[in-house]
Amino acid sequence: MDTVVSPKQKLTKPIRKPKATWVEPKFYADIEYRDITSEGLLRASSFKGLSKGTRRS
Repeated sequence: MDTVVSPKQKLTKPIRKPKATWVEPKFYADIEYRDITSEGLLRASSFKGLSKGTRRS
């Protein structure tokens, strides 16, 4: 895992986890969902698979 460790988190909302190890993504999850709740959570989400390299929007 040493080759993908990142020195800092790259999230839009910071999370305080002192023992967390942040890494650079090599795979991205393909997820389908129906809606996003008012709390920012995915509603009726399902995992479709992994893709390598680039993130899709």
